[in-house]
Amino acid sequence: MKYIKVGLIAVFAALFIFACSKPAATNTPAANSGSNTNNATNAANKPAANAPTSAANDNAANTAPADEFASVRKIFKDECAKCHKEDGKGGETTVDGKKLKVPDFTSDKEKEVYDEADFIEVVTNGAGTKMPAFDKKISEADIKNLVKMIHKDFQSK
Repeated sequence: MKYIKVGLIAVFAALFIFACSKPAATNTPAANSGSNTNNATNAANKPAANAPTSAANDNAANTAPADEFASVRKIFKDECAKCHKEDGKGGETTVDGKKLKVPDFTSDKEKEVYDEADFIEVVTNGAGTKMPAFDKKISEADIKNLVKMIHKDFQSK
């Protein structure tokens, strides 16, 4: 009986070592392999970086990487922060000789005024004389990600 227990422990230890020694490349999903089970399995096998709780681990597959909005943060800084400020607070400002009162993205009022589709529409086509259209300067995909970044960074706090 003692040998059986030792044997079982050795088998489980060997399986554990084998499973943990796979190269990192095998844990990444193949480019659109069409199999949701492989992607779910691979997402579950990835360690959650900086995740202090098991709840964070459970949500790891559903959360965006920390740098998901890196490219649109640059767009925000270059295009939007002129009026809306880098902290999203807006306020009174002068742009091209025009005095503007720019909305505060962090205010509860602004969180309720625009849903994502309305927000995308305003960024794309402008808002009369209050805000210029950015459809010629920023791609449609970047506008969508910019709106998501604004909601995440300024309105989800």
